[in-house]
Amino acid sequence: MELFYFVVFGALGAVVAALELSKTSKDRINTSPAFNSFKNNYLLVYSLMMAGDWLQGPYVYYLYSTYGFGKGEIGQLFIAGFGSSMLFGTIVGSLADKQGRRRACVTYCITYILSCITKHSPEYKVLMIGRVLGGIATSLLFSAFESWLVAEHNKRGFEQQWLSLTFSKAIFLGNGLIAILSGLFGNLLVDSLSLGPVAPFDAAACFLAIGMAIILSSWTENYGDASENKDLLTQFRGAAVAITSGRVQYLLLISMH
Repeated sequence: MELFYFVVFGALGAVVAALELSKTSKDRINTSPAFNSFKNNYLLVYSLMMAGDWLQGPYVYYLYSTYGFGKGEIGQLFIAGFGSSMLFGTIVGSLADKQGRRRACVTYCITYILSCITKHSPEYKVLMIGRVLGGIATSLLFSAFESWLVAEHNKRGFEQQWLSLTFSKAIFLGNGLIAILSGLFGNLLVDSLSLGPVAPFDAAACFLAIGMAIILSSWTENYGDASENKDLLTQFRGAAVAITSGRVQYLLLISMH
């Protein structure tokens, strides 16, 4: 069964990659060597960041259950993570604009690595801290990296139409191929090599550390427009209005279909 699992999903990953390569050859756009280098650097970092995220997901519940926690306690841990992401998601964008998007990307790496480290402890309070850190990291992942990319792309004077190339590749890699490969790799660590449920989190921390090293060595800092930044209280008010008006629930329902 395990061999069948690897064959099926490995073949699926190969098919997806082949389709993307075919699409790329048909929709080829003439770009510059400088842009290609910039794009490949970002895609490498983003793939490492997404691998660090995807590796953890399938094993969070399993890890908590091996520590002897019941459904109620595990549910509280999950709610803490989601609540942390919801709370900090309203302010991380503004903070990244003010403090620097590159710095925010590095903060994502550090925060998520610390979250992974907490998985080695069976203590409920330590795991709760890890869930909160994970929620903060998730908010940074889906805000800081893309905002850095757009600002840096414009700062370097690249053509606007080239930006879609980077985004399409990032979606294919981060939410497609990397997700499949991360699942296979996590299964290899936990089941095939019998390294235990903490192994995927250790692997995730390694990927994040590598990505952070690349960011620190090759990315430059950029900031948002100070005139468009809102204070934290205004952002929380806006989030509260969106939630009470039902707009958030509507967007969630749309995303699920």
